[in-house]
Amino acid sequence: MAAKEKDIKILVDLGEIPSSGSQVIGISALNSLENIRKRDVLNSRGEFAGYFYDDGQVTLFRDRLGARNIFYCVESDTVAISTDLGWLARQVTTEPNWSHILSDYLQFQLPFLDETFFSGIKKVMPGEFVCIDKNGETTRETYWDLEFGNSSFDPKHLLDLIVDAVEYRLSLIESSDFTSYLSGGIDSSTITLLSKPKECFSGFYEEEGYSEMDYIEAIIPANESPKKYIPVQITEKAFQSLLSSLPEILADPCAGLGVISQVLVAQEAAKHGYRYAFTGEGGDEIFLGYNWNTMVFSLADATKRLLRDRYMVGYEPMIEKVLRDGFPTFTGGLLARGNDILYATQRILDLWDRDQPVENNILKINLKVGLPAILTLDEQVGRFTGVEPISPFVDHHIVEYACSIRPEERAPLPKFMLREGLKGILPEKIRTRYEKMGFPVPFKEWKWQTITPMLKSLDQRSVLEIDSNRHTTMDRQTWALYSIEIWCQHFFGKPSE
Repeated sequence: MAAKEKDIKILVDLGEIPSSGSQVIGISALNSLENIRKRDVLNSRGEFAGYFYDDGQVTLFRDRLGARNIFYCVESDTVAISTDLGWLARQVTTEPNWSHILSDYLQFQLPFLDETFFSGIKKVMPGEFVCIDKNGETTRETYWDLEFGNSSFDPKHLLDLIVDAVEYRLSLIESSDFTSYLSGGIDSSTITLLSKPKECFSGFYEEEGYSEMDYIEAIIPANESPKKYIPVQITEKAFQSLLSSLPEILADPCAGLGVISQVLVAQEAAKHGYRYAFTGEGGDEIFLGYNWNTMVFSLADATKRLLRDRYMVGYEPMIEKVLRDGFPTFTGGLLARGNDILYATQRILDLWDRDQPVENNILKINLKVGLPAILTLDEQVGRFTGVEPISPFVDHHIVEYACSIRPEERAPLPKFMLREGLKGILPEKIRTRYEKMGFPVPFKEWKWQTITPMLKSLDQRSVLEIDSNRHTTMDRQTWALYSIEIWCQHFFGKPSE
């Protein structure tokens, strides 16, 4: 039986590839198999990554939605494989991948392709096999992809799928102690109520306007389980004390500074002896809960209504062109976090299928770009703290069902399908709330003494022109630059060294 692995770290001599053997991490039935093959991955379910030997090749694989990562580097007659990117970067000859850093990372703080911050080190994409032969030749094969449909929405069927996804994962961890992270929103509340941990953990800030405790407390008294929640206060001191550990937490930076808050909550769960934590990750992406999703859908709907406007008779081709070509351009500018809007727009255009409705394309971007990044954060926090995340919403049965629903039924309002499916399950105070703020950091109210020296150090690398006087608080652009430099120092030393 394949052992339950925490991390995969291996150097394979391509001249002597074993005839059999495999390793896998994560939450899936693949852990019970002595030798994994492609058919096993195709029949699998869960959150996993790993590799196996077969037919003179090394085959790497990753789950369909990207809940676990695996990285590799082919160097001469050896392939280095690991789920720990930091370890892998120290085993091979590499340098900062500035092309990736200055493009995708600075413009989105999200990964689009198989690039990493390390030159020559690649990652397996969600739903993909990567096969490496004895000559070091690499072939890629997609084993799962999104398929859109036009079926009617059935709230009960969706609820059944969510319940089944939770119960399946509970069966995989068997009697292990588990908890959940409860934020007071629809997603985490749903998974907490269905998984029924004895207690859960909720982060909050002392600053006014940054606490969700009122909603969290609406969940606890009305249900048998969880019987209590443990509030975790995120203080400025505790948060900033972890800044120096950022490269150990997240060797391939993505997304925002909320990752440190996640670490503090997970560390508290670890202190209480928990090995697993259920999360609501995936709810926003699958059920279209982001404000920017709503904005695009509202504008697309207004554009479609022009087709029925008597003043637009004869201009139907113009309207169709806006829907086909204008909205990917608009979306690229909307998602850009850097200054190169043209590059950001081109990245979205590369993803956009002009033969599909706007609604399908936005769901595709959520699932192929945003979701793997969010899941990577959770995975890395779990590795750093020892509390492995479990995210039932990313069960591929749920995602396939969401994609099968006709576009106009998915999101007439944010998370419509989820809200309808959970009638009678969630307290109405939670089910009908729309102002959920996520887990933002009150960065404007804190002092950041380390920003200036870190950005001056990055400026000395002569890859970016930086005016450190413009970066006085930890907003998104400052966070991106700060992350680049602290990561470079951790793996490659300071500029003068």
